[in-house]
Amino acid sequence: MDKETFRKQQIAKLAAFAKSGEKKKEDAVLTRKALRLPQLREANDIGVTYSLVSEVDTSNLIAQLWEAGKGVWLAKSNPDKSMDFVRYEPSTVLQKSKFGVMEVADRSAAIKNDLDLVIVPGLAFSASDHKRLGFGGGYYDRFLAKYQPQTISLVNSVMLYPEAVWGAEAFDYPVDCLLTVKAADQERDR
Repeated sequence: MDKETFRKQQIAKLAAFAKSGEKKKEDAVLTRKALRLPQLREANDIGVTYSLVSEVDTSNLIAQLWEAGKGVWLAKSNPDKSMDFVRYEPSTVLQKSKFGVMEVADRSAAIKNDLDLVIVPGLAFSASDHKRLGFGGGYYDRFLAKYQPQTISLVNSVMLYPEAVWGAEAFDYPVDCLLTVKAADQERDR
């Protein structure tokens, strides 16, 4: 199946799942599991996206990272299709981007792209090779290829597929660790 067709189907599937009580339960499990990960505990500066309704909710995770004294850096897209991570603190003012994602409003906020860990969002993930399907802009693939940070993704049951049935391409950057609601999580050899 081609990416665009699969992406549309997956967005609809995730929107339906977002209305279920199961999503909230899975999001809580994934947050707890993420906070126990050695990669996260050892990281000082962590890149994350302020999640959309259809994505795994990152709001509680972000609050826990602040409480643990971690540097939280929020993804921000740029007009040239690049992406930066901008300092995000509890008092930071956010605004909605053209993609509907909340980003730091202050254009002079500190940027840090050399991060210890990036929590990578997505619509779907393949268990076999850790490829991800995003919203189609290529922002994360370009960022990850350029900076090559350690990566994890929070993957609910509706996002996980045995194989990349959406036609993954060579430039689709794989994620190091898929954190799933199942007992065993998936690590990728770099």
